[in-house]
Amino acid sequence: MALYIGILLSFCCGFFIINMISTSFSLTEKIGLSFPIGIAVETIAMLILDQAGIGFSITSLLSIQVIILLGVSVPTILREKKNITESLYISTKHSLSGTNFVWLIFIIAIIYVEYMNFYKCIYMPPYDNDSLSSFETIGYVSAMEHTYKGISLFDKNYILGVHGPGSTITYAPFVQLSYAYVYTLGAVTSKIIPALMFLSFLIAFYGVTKRGTSKTAAAVATFFVLTTSDFTLFSTFSMTNVMHAAFASLAIIYTYLFIKHRDKKDLYLSGILLGANMWCRTEGVVFIIAASLILFVYSVISKKYKSFIIFATLAVLPALFWVIFMKINNMYSENAVITKLFWDIEKIKTILYGMKSLYTTTQIYGWTFITFSIMIILNIWFMIRKKDHLIFLAMLLISVTGYMLILYHVDYKWDTIQNVLTFSAKRFLFCFIPLVWYYSCNNYIANFLFSKLDNLLTLPQKRS
Repeated sequence: MALYIGILLSFCCGFFIINMISTSFSLTEKIGLSFPIGIAVETIAMLILDQAGIGFSITSLLSIQVIILLGVSVPTILREKKNITESLYISTKHSLSGTNFVWLIFIIAIIYVEYMNFYKCIYMPPYDNDSLSSFETIGYVSAMEHTYKGISLFDKNYILGVHGPGSTITYAPFVQLSYAYVYTLGAVTSKIIPALMFLSFLIAFYGVTKRGTSKTAAAVATFFVLTTSDFTLFSTFSMTNVMHAAFASLAIIYTYLFIKHRDKKDLYLSGILLGANMWCRTEGVVFIIAASLILFVYSVISKKYKSFIIFATLAVLPALFWVIFMKINNMYSENAVITKLFWDIEKIKTILYGMKSLYTTTQIYGWTFITFSIMIILNIWFMIRKKDHLIFLAMLLISVTGYMLILYHVDYKWDTIQNVLTFSAKRFLFCFIPLVWYYSCNNYIANFLFSKLDNLLTLPQKRS
């Protein structure tokens, strides 16, 4: 029972945080984003409890969730009670309008495929090596020992290489703490977290995509994201990659929506999601840099800096807290980054060849990047004449370039660069699968074609 209460509290916490930002987000966006944001906030609160010397227990974790929920819900309800009710009614009514047979077919297909994927995720216990050697085990031990900073796995007398290069002691803590959360509340497996995260992501992605295009296009984009083989396969593992992709991709989309529509709700939500993105994986910094560069230029041009400062604070605060937490508790690993400037042409060639191989393969990402390339070629005239999605594509380019720079500056003491490109880089590119399908179904050419399709197929509406 405690587990179900904890999951519900996380969802409600996220729901009211979103409404605190703005009640005008669609119902699908609110439903999809509530659990990921709620559980991210809970894991931050868990480290605060840990630093305060309060052990992880059912009482302490549910109590802090209730406190957070009251803190975000009471002011929101008092200020926005009428708006919340009206927005839910309007959003529900809008969700049922403009439907057509093609949309319905894709929605049914999405529900069917995700049902099987969700069932597989819940049914299969954690078994992948990366999870069992790090995230899963750390989460379970944290729950059993009622702490994160002081667990036996971080004791150098017990684990001799705990401070070595690439050690799990400095891994961003979101996934480990979310597993500790459900284990503390009585779960027999942590798989409820990746299952709910991926389900929530699909709902949120559909919701945010249909803000810029038709419902049919949004359903098509969501279906192709869901049927990208390795992406969906890894969503059933206890690893960080797909959960990180959910935060990172949605953050970039909301950043683009802010630039396009100038609505501050999208800016603040993107800041929260970018903060969660780096709270999940350290290399998420490349998405913070990409979004911040674009937004800083916008702020300079518009001479409006206050919103940018709020955004930047939301984006970096979780990572800053984690760095301070590690410093205080002597949680460190041997430096594996080359901090000086250097030139290694062979290393550059290896990275470029590895990334090119990943982009062009259909075995891992299906037709995702090939479709993306075709849509860019078809849309190039409108990119030049109308600057269609240029800012969006710029953020993708900056993010990829930033990641390649990280690969270049890593000192591969614990692994080879070939292995990192084959396995780690492959999973990092999961972040771009939703972004690529968002663009492929949301550019000028795609919008034109889908609008014609919708006009042809949409069911006639009853006149009131």
